[in-house]
Amino acid sequence: MRCQDAEILDLGFAKVKPDLICNGIPVEVECVERIHIGLGQALAYKYATGRAGLVVIAEQISPDLRKFLDWCRQLGIEIYIYVNDVVIRLYKEK
Repeated sequence: MRCQDAEILDLGFAKVKPDLICNGIPVEVECVERIHIGLGQALAYKYATGRAGLVVIAEQISPDLRKFLDWCRQLGIEIYIYVNDVVIRLYKEK
């Protein structure tokens, strides 16, 4: 994913720090149990830069998780999942 450490982003009212910058995109990494927190952070990065990514760490992609990630993608967040020691991009740009 060509990632590096992230710098602080200034939202004007608060400062936030993504976990990583990957290909120029601020990315939040979160375990599936805390995905709601990661989504909120990714939305803040999208507000700051116009793009954001979310990497979800999970043991499997259940139908309910897939449904939630489908919904997240509609918000314009690039979605990746870390499963079985591999990072998979779930949705590709058309």
